[in-house]
Amino acid sequence: ASPSASSAVYPSPGFHSLCYNITVLSQDGFVQSRFFAEGYLDHQTFLHYDHTKGKAEPWGRWAEKLGAETWETESKDLNETWKELRKLLAEILSLQEEKGGLHSLQETVGCEIHEDSHPRGFRLLHFNGELLLSCYPEAHGCALPQSWAQTLAMEMEKSWDTDGFLSKHYRAHVQGELCGRLRAWPRASLALCFLPTVPPAVNVTRSQDSEGMVHLTCRAFGFFPRNISVAWFRDEEPISRDALESGDVLPDGNGTYYAWETIKIPQGEEQRVKCLVEHSGNHSAHLAPLGKTLVHQRSWWIVSVPVAVVFIIGFSVYCYIKKRKTVSATGRPGKKSGQGVLCIRFSSDEDFSSLPCSQLSLFSVRLTGACLGSMCWIMCWSGGSR
Repeated sequence: ASPSASSAVYPSPGFHSLCYNITVLSQDGFVQSRFFAEGYLDHQTFLHYDHTKGKAEPWGRWAEKLGAETWETESKDLNETWKELRKLLAEILSLQEEKGGLHSLQETVGCEIHEDSHPRGFRLLHFNGELLLSCYPEAHGCALPQSWAQTLAMEMEKSWDTDGFLSKHYRAHVQGELCGRLRAWPRASLALCFLPTVPPAVNVTRSQDSEGMVHLTCRAFGFFPRNISVAWFRDEEPISRDALESGDVLPDGNGTYYAWETIKIPQGEEQRVKCLVEHSGNHSAHLAPLGKTLVHQRSWWIVSVPVAVVFIIGFSVYCYIKKRKTVSATGRPGKKSGQGVLCIRFSSDEDFSSLPCSQLSLFSVRLTGACLGSMCWIMCWSGGSR
């Protein structure tokens, strides 16, 4: 069955991409020896550089099927790129007036093969997150950005042979090695077909906002392969796009994936909707949970706690006034009538029996710790200053 309009379905079979991100850092003018690198095949992480081991390692189920020779080549290429980027970052810093603080230089290099089967290589350089240079071997050159980094890029161009060295150097690497690698790896990833299918675990959660709208989220997780359809239906029909809030499918970091789709509907319509999940030819339907949500409970406390506090304070003030009138009427010697103290304490871990309230003329309210589960101590006490 084809997925509904509200489903998130993935990826386009005619398009493939291979991409590497390598980042070097400098601190207070000194280029650091560590670098960060990740590789992506069809936007999925397949490679991670381990600093402690000093080599590239597979990330994900299909990448583990690639041989040791592949990872030796990847490690060698990344280390060579790192050495070039270190020199490049040092050169950039030499052109900067302010070398202090943290600076970064990131190279993004890769290849894309579109539906027409034509490979397109690329190399991008970012300094401190801003595009510094973009090179496309197919176009036989590099382009400078229209940004604050343009001045820096023009300064660098004086010492670089951007139309010669960069594009010529990377033509063989990008158009040749990387695009050739990309053509071979989707075939290698056919090993996925022999990996066992892992069905998703599914749950549906419910929450409610202050306007009375109900938010339902259908989650599928721990499944493999990636292709999945998660869709909400109302009265056996695909739910309208207006009700959709969010949804996606993402890698879970352990070789499996997770997906979700969230909708917003008026309260009372929960029994009319259900979530349908399709994965590897298997279908399952999941109903929305009924009953109150955590939001309701939080709202109850928001209202009840202030009401309880106001009641306690009011009762305490009544005790205080009544006690004060009693003292004024008796006029005990050594006491000045009309001077009194009310100390109200809320705590679960303090002893108030010896608090020196007699020297104060104030109305003290103290809230300590969490009000929930605390013992409330109310002391209505009056006395004059000695």
